[in-house]
Amino acid sequence: MKPYAIQLDFMKRLFETIENGQFAIFESPTGTGKSLSIICGALTWLMRNTERPNASTGSKDIAGEPDWVVAFEKKRAAEEDASLGGANAEAKYNQWVAKTRRSEAMERKAGRAGKRLGGSGVPAAAGSALASKRKIDAVGTSAGNGDSDSDEFLVDAYYSDTEAAKYSKAGDADGPVQYSEEVRRLLERRATDKPFYDSDDSDAEDGLGLKSNEPPEEPAVTKVFYASRTHSQLQQFVREVKRTSFASRDKIRCMTLGSRMQLCTNDGVRQGTGSVYSLNEKCTEMQQNSKKKRCPFLPARRTPMFDFKDSVARKIMDIEELAGEGKRLSVCAYYGTRASVSSAHVVVLPYNMLLSKSARESMGISLKGNIVIVDEAHNLVDTVLAIHSVSLNWKTAQALLDMMQMYFTKYWRRLKGSNAVYIRQAIALLKALDRFMKQCDSQTAVMSVNEFLQRAHADHINVYKIDRYLRVSKLGRKLNMFAEARSKGNAEPAKRAAVQKDGQGLSVLSPRIHPATAVSTLESFMECIGNPNRSGARLVVTSSGTGNNKDVELKYLLLDPSESFGEICKDARAVILAGGTMKPANDAVEQLLPKQSSARLEQPQCSMLDPANAQMFAWNHVVAPSHICAQVIDKGPAGVSLKFALQDQSDVAKIRDAGNALAALCNVVPGGVVVFFPSYSLLRKMHSEWLAAGIIGRISKRKPVFAEAINQSSQPQKQDVLAEYTAQVTKSGSTGAVLLSVVGGKLSEGINFSDDLGRAVVMAGVPYPSLGSPELVERLEYYESGGSCLAAKGSGGGFKMGARGRELYESMCMRAVNQSIGRAIRHRGDYAAIVFLDSRYAEPRIASKLPAWITSGSQSVESKPFGPALARIASFFKRDFTGSG
Repeated sequence: MKPYAIQLDFMKRLFETIENGQFAIFESPTGTGKSLSIICGALTWLMRNTERPNASTGSKDIAGEPDWVVAFEKKRAAEEDASLGGANAEAKYNQWVAKTRRSEAMERKAGRAGKRLGGSGVPAAAGSALASKRKIDAVGTSAGNGDSDSDEFLVDAYYSDTEAAKYSKAGDADGPVQYSEEVRRLLERRATDKPFYDSDDSDAEDGLGLKSNEPPEEPAVTKVFYASRTHSQLQQFVREVKRTSFASRDKIRCMTLGSRMQLCTNDGVRQGTGSVYSLNEKCTEMQQNSKKKRCPFLPARRTPMFDFKDSVARKIMDIEELAGEGKRLSVCAYYGTRASVSSAHVVVLPYNMLLSKSARESMGISLKGNIVIVDEAHNLVDTVLAIHSVSLNWKTAQALLDMMQMYFTKYWRRLKGSNAVYIRQAIALLKALDRFMKQCDSQTAVMSVNEFLQRAHADHINVYKIDRYLRVSKLGRKLNMFAEARSKGNAEPAKRAAVQKDGQGLSVLSPRIHPATAVSTLESFMECIGNPNRSGARLVVTSSGTGNNKDVELKYLLLDPSESFGEICKDARAVILAGGTMKPANDAVEQLLPKQSSARLEQPQCSMLDPANAQMFAWNHVVAPSHICAQVIDKGPAGVSLKFALQDQSDVAKIRDAGNALAALCNVVPGGVVVFFPSYSLLRKMHSEWLAAGIIGRISKRKPVFAEAINQSSQPQKQDVLAEYTAQVTKSGSTGAVLLSVVGGKLSEGINFSDDLGRAVVMAGVPYPSLGSPELVERLEYYESGGSCLAAKGSGGGFKMGARGRELYESMCMRAVNQSIGRAIRHRGDYAAIVFLDSRYAEPRIASKLPAWITSGSQSVESKPFGPALARIASFFKRDFTGSG
């Protein structure tokens, strides 16, 4: 099949962008083969790059660099080669794998022979007697201590950096921090949740110059990281990769990363947990428990994991196929996919794993020198801000405070190291938060992090150190085990009763708040407020209700996405943002890549961070311009001006005239008509008014009307409404149907209204975000001020929107509009009318932000009164589209 001309140009531009190490935005409408263009362009570069002599993984081309840079790179490469003993890294790793396989095969053979002797050469009867004696001794020791509680509830000894340094300098042989390097590596591995393998090997070096229990680092290859928003989009991308010759001829290795919930092989654990976080905690607990309680799908020996990696390297699999392969081989697919990242050419992953630094670190993802492609990136700025914004609820803080106090009261005498000190500090911080939220009145307040800490009288507490302690000590898991033991009957019923505080506390053992989840929420919140001097962040405090029904929420609001996204750009060789509707993009580039100082821009690795160097490529649709009819209707059939600003949304005359316009449109438009409203409240208001005026009844005589979430009490599911609408449109003899939906709602993104499902898309109003949101106002203020949080205020002290704020405000609105109207044209032979029932769409500032496939070339957005507009639309649908395009 011959590619479209825009596909060829897309692939060429993508190849050049990667080759030149740039930041670029690619806009190619849905139906133009964007995914296939991304795959072919990126993988062609990848294959060409591997053929280059001395191609170094993770290194950019140093040709043309100053002599001292070239000399440094050559010296570094020579040192790396020397560290490998002059051997090829891949060959060395393969030798280690083969040696490990042989060794473990011998161990299994010896183990089978040993079973006849009860294991380790001990006769079975003697082994049983020895086990019984150990059990009796353990019981006796427990009774002697007078405490039936297990030590598994106690956190391991924890020492701060200063204490560790003190022990090290003193050379105290009894100092509990005198760990060997092997033990330190083991602790680090467990702290980062990496797979843990038991090993009884000695520390002797093998023939490869490695400790016998220390694997060599697996050589990595230059790779493409492809991220998208939804599971279905990632699956579609993998299917497209399978279709190309890269999958068969070039043997591209493609790996999809997912959550434990998607990839966990242990059905008993996955089905027995009620939430994603519960599953994560159960998984990590099973790794660190005794061998009898450990997950059988993460075996101590490495050979099963080698088998999984070899199997998934031979065939490209999507997330379901990877999970199935894990079950077939009885190996954890979650950790198997993580272990397979180093050797993969393409890594497919969801947004959150790419955009969060902590997620990248926990998954072992390095972007250094690799290509990053973010698809469906029209809402990337919003996504980055949302991922790095955290909320802490008062009830969660209260429950965690009660739980931590109970734990500390019971075990404080047995805590080792600095545990007691840090738990006291954590309790002090929670008490400060509790007092602050208790005093909040029923209103919304916005403040800086420093101001919040001062008001809460917590500015003397080192939040960063407490956060670090909670993460390293894994206190959340111990609290979780402690709470579960109490709830199962280890204490008397009276002691298990809910712990109330000031009549507003929450049960420590409440099933609504998982202990480990509460600690994780606190950790995320403290990580955010641990940098109180960050200018691009605010704290929003919302309070509602009174007495026992009082609810307070602290929300850390990130305003500047450039810090977190800039880390990606600094490491990656090239960064590409792609989507079907990326326009308008100027504000997104400015937010993601803020201007750098001239001194920083002189550094080669920082050139990508300069917005001036960003590239923007946009292509028209593959459909002919004659297949699109874009029309603004500025007046209804009765001559009423159609403008639905906030103050106009209660105007009954305008609402009814818009309904009459829609009814007339349904008479000339074949097939389905999809109508988008700015909000659910306006949809309900218009639907109610149209129903009362008999307009819905008139429309339904020709096209049945379906609506998304008309009744707040019984909102229909997306699938139900869409299925009913689809069935009505596609049934034999149908004259179509009308679907009422909301911009930014469940039906405005990710749904294809191709062919008769969307012969017309109608925008009833302009979906500006509500300025009643304090989060939005803070974001506009920050952008208006150029990133100083010192935006201009009006005479009343409120925010006064200037040119920059207005530009961002309009861009946020039009990105949502462009997503909605892009639902209609889905392939080369498709055709549709795009109708705007609001005069504001004809304003140059708004019209200029519409997609290029609507506004470029001979196609344009025309504004007409209802009569001429209806005649133009009717004439459009009288054309014969079968032989054109």
